[in-house]
Parts: sequence; C-alpha cells; structure tokens
Amino acid sequence: MNQRRLLALAGALLLALPGCAPASSGESPAPEGTYQVYYSAMGDEDAPAAVDSAAYTLPEDAPPVPALLQALLSQPEQAGLSSPFPAGVRLLDWTLEEGRLHLDLSEQYNGLSGVNLTLADCCIALTFCQLEGVEAVYVTVEGHEIPYRQSQLLRGEDVLLSGAEEEPVYIQAELWYPKADGSGLGTESRQVRKTEDATLPQAVLSAWLEGPSSEALEACLPEGAQVHELTVTDGVCTVNLSAGFAANAPADPEAVRRMVYALVNTLGGLEQIDAVRLLAEGEALDALGGVPLEQPIVPDTSLERD
Repeated sequence: MNQRRLLALAGALLLALPGCAPASSGESPAPEGTYQVYYSAMGDEDAPAAVDSAAYTLPEDAPPVPALLQALLSQPEQAGLSSPFPAGVRLLDWTLEEGRLHLDLSEQYNGLSGVNLTLADCCIALTFCQLEGVEAVYVTVEGHEIPYRQSQLLRGEDVLLSGAEEEPVYIQAELWYPKADGSGLGTESRQVRKTEDATLPQAVLSAWLEGPSSEALEACLPEGAQVHELTVTDGVCTVNLSAGFAANAPADPEAVRRMVYALVNTLGGLEQIDAVRLLAEGEALDALGGVPLEQPIVPDTSLERD
C-alpha cells in the first residue's frame, strides 16, 4: 500500500523522506530492487498530501538512477497520480560523488516554476534519497542551475519525517497582479499555507486576495466583490463570486482584462487546473469589459511585463 507523506515547504524544502530514515518497527522491508517513486497527487482532491508514491521494481541489471528517473517521467497507472514533469524531459548526465547525486536534465525542465517546480523537485528528492549512498540531490538544466529555485541542493539534514496530518503544508505559489503603472501583469512568489481545512486552490486564492506585497503591483478585485465558493472538476476551476465582481468592475476594458487574467493565471499555475470559469452569484457571465466569460478561460502568461 502506498504511503502518503505530508510535505512542509518553508524557505528550504522540508521533505518527508521515508527512504532516508530507519523503518519504524512493524514495517516490512521492501523487496530488493523495489523503491517508492513519487508523483504529484494534486489531481486527487481527497489526497492528504501534495505527493504520493507507487512501488517500482528495477528491471534486472538496470542502473538505478536512469531507471528511476524514467519511472518518474512516465505517467503512473494509479488513479489520482501524475508525473509532474513536462513532456520531453530527458536525463543528460548524472554523477554520484561523496553522497551528492547530480542530475543534469534537458531544457524542458526549465519550463517549470512556482508550485509545479516545487512538486517536481520534491518528487526527485523523495525518490532518489532512497538510494544507498545518496545524501543530497543537486539538479541542473543543460549544466546550469535554475536561478529562482529556493534551494539548489536538498541535503539529508534538511529532511524531517512528518506523519502528523494536522501540520500545515507550505508551497511556493506564483501570484499574478496588475502592475501599478498599468503596463500589464507582474508576479510575486509567496509561501502559501495549506491546512486540512482548505484545498490548495482555495489556499492560493486566499493568498491572492490578500493583495501583493510589492508597491509595483496592485490588488484588483473590485470593491465589494467576495468569493463565495471555489471548486475544481476535470481540470476546470470554477470561482463563484458575489454580484459586486461584475457590478463594480473597472470601466476600462484593459483594466478588466488585467483583473481577469491576474486571477486566472494565479489559479491556472496549479498543476490540476487547466482553465478557470468565473461566475457571479452562481450565474454565468457572457462577458465583462469586452472579455468573454461564457467559456472557461485558459491562462495567458503573455500579459506579464518586466
């Protein structure tokens, strides 16, 4: 049976790595050559953690590192799990020296950011720290570090076992807001706290509603607008807002566009969300300020301005 582990990410990654700690009494050791490969569980709303694992047995005589990475890149058979890696990611090279496993991946890995990068990094660390002799994992892309990754090296001493599901989960999310000068959208990264009382999309939306910390960005939900409900079904996130969302929307069509896509891009940055549907008092809106709303809206990152 797979074991779900709660992740806490605050500053440096704090990961629940069962393979990096002694097995508790009563647990049967896994057969030789069998490992837990970790995948995203974001598609399962009932999952108590952001990742879950599936048992994988190495093919006979297969080198463990390339075989485990291939398993990570493949879609698992277990319902609710998915590989967090973009299509086309390949292992270019790897070395293991003095307890540090260096994985050099192809350029597609650079397409990850925010929560998705955090999940992918977690799955790599959780999986490879089970290997004998691996104390830390160092990931590069085409020989270069990802500059916006919070922690370049995941060390054994940074790992904490956590079986307490009431503890909060912190995940780095990318929040989108209109730029104060009206030139487009900007982003800021924030540690979002998820508890068992809220799903990750709900936690990210709550963080977004708090507004930006940077003076170069501005909050954009109209005065009097409130969020009644947020649900995710088959990749579509439905946000039911109060009547004030439409009634008090900006008169400027471009300001409306920035407001809509700031919300859509923020929620659409989560792995389980492909598009966002906006409702007002449970009713569909045809359009708002020239922005069509009758269909779910796909994120548009081209609105970001430096």
